[in-house]
Amino acid sequence: MKIALIVHDLHSSGGHSLYTKTLACGLSRNHEVTVFANMSDTHSNNSWEFRRVSALRINALSSVQTFPLGMRRHAEALAGFDITHAQGYCGGSPNVVTAHICVASYLNSLRSISLRNRLSLKLMAAAESKFYRQYNSQVIAISKKIAGDLREHYQVRCPIKVIPHGVDNRRFSSANRVRFRSLVRRELGIAEDQAVALYVGDLTKAHTHLKSLSEAAPDIQMVIVTRSRRYRWHGENVRILPPTSEIERYYAAADAFVFPTTYDAFGMVVLEAMASGLAVFTSDCAGASEIISSGRDGFVFPLDEWVEGTVAALRDRELICSIGQKAEASAQEYGWPSVVQAVERTYLEVIASSN
Repeated sequence: MKIALIVHDLHSSGGHSLYTKTLACGLSRNHEVTVFANMSDTHSNNSWEFRRVSALRINALSSVQTFPLGMRRHAEALAGFDITHAQGYCGGSPNVVTAHICVASYLNSLRSISLRNRLSLKLMAAAESKFYRQYNSQVIAISKKIAGDLREHYQVRCPIKVIPHGVDNRRFSSANRVRFRSLVRRELGIAEDQAVALYVGDLTKAHTHLKSLSEAAPDIQMVIVTRSRRYRWHGENVRILPPTSEIERYYAAADAFVFPTTYDAFGMVVLEAMASGLAVFTSDCAGASEIISSGRDGFVFPLDEWVEGTVAALRDRELICSIGQKAEASAQEYGWPSVVQAVERTYLEVIASSN
C-alpha cells in the first residue's frame, strides 16, 4: 500500500504526534509511507518520507485553520495514495481519520478559562463539526468515549472503529525501579519509605482535585510534572517539576499515579503508568479509564468521589503494590505493535470496501 499520514506536527512527546510517528515507523516495514506535517523532529528517515505542509503558527487556532489550506498544495500528490490517513481535522480529503479529541466535548468540560481561549475553542469546534458532517469514510476513535462524543456533538454517522492507544513496554516497565527509583528520590530529597503520588499532564484539567488531594493527604508526597504555568500552588507535600524527555524516571520513583482529569480523550500517561507497574487512580472522564478494571488493575472514580476514594486506597501500601503488578500485566496487551496491526487491518478493509 501507498500510505499518506497527515498530522500537524510530528514528534515523540505524546498524543497524536507520537501516534503518527509510531504508525509511520511500523507501517513502513511493509508499505510505502509518506508523512505530511508542518514540523517534524525526524526530517531524515530511511524508511518513510517527510513532506512539509505550510501553516501559520501564531497560535493553536491559526495552525488548525491554515493547515488544511497548506494541504491543498499537495492535492495532486495525495491522489496517488491508496490510504490518506488524517489525525482529526487536517484537510487532504482523507479516507481514514483518527479522532484524538472532540473539541466540542472538551469545551463543555472546561469551567475557568479565559474568554479568548473559549472563543478559540468554539471556532475550532465549529471547524471540526463542519468537517465531520461532510466526511463519510472510516473513523478510528482512540476510546469509546470519543466515539460517543463524535456521535453526540457532531452527529457522525460513518463507521467508527475504536482502537485504543498503545504503550512502549520496553521503555515503560517496573524494571526501571532498580535503575531510577533511589536515584530520582535522592535528587528530589524524598525518603525511600515516603509514599509518592505522581501526576503528569495539564493542570487546567486536574488542579482542583490534585490540590484537594494534597490537603486531604499531607502524609503523601505529590510530584507533579507539567508545563502548565497557571493553577500552580504551594504545599509542603507538593513538588512541581518541568516536563522531561525521561518521564520513565519519575514513574519509577513513584508508588502510584493520580489522574483526576475533567476531560481526556484517552490519556497516554495512564497506560505508561500502568506499564511502569503503578496503581493508577483516574477519573471516569479519561478515555483510558475504559481499559481499567476498577479495583483489580487500577481505580476509576467519578470526579465527585475521586479525592475520597483515592485517599483511602493510597494509604494501603500492600494494596497499591498488588494493583500495580496487575496493571503492568494488563498494559502488556496494549503494545504499539498491536495498534499498528489494527490500523493496517482497517486500511485493508477501507480499500476492499472501495473496490
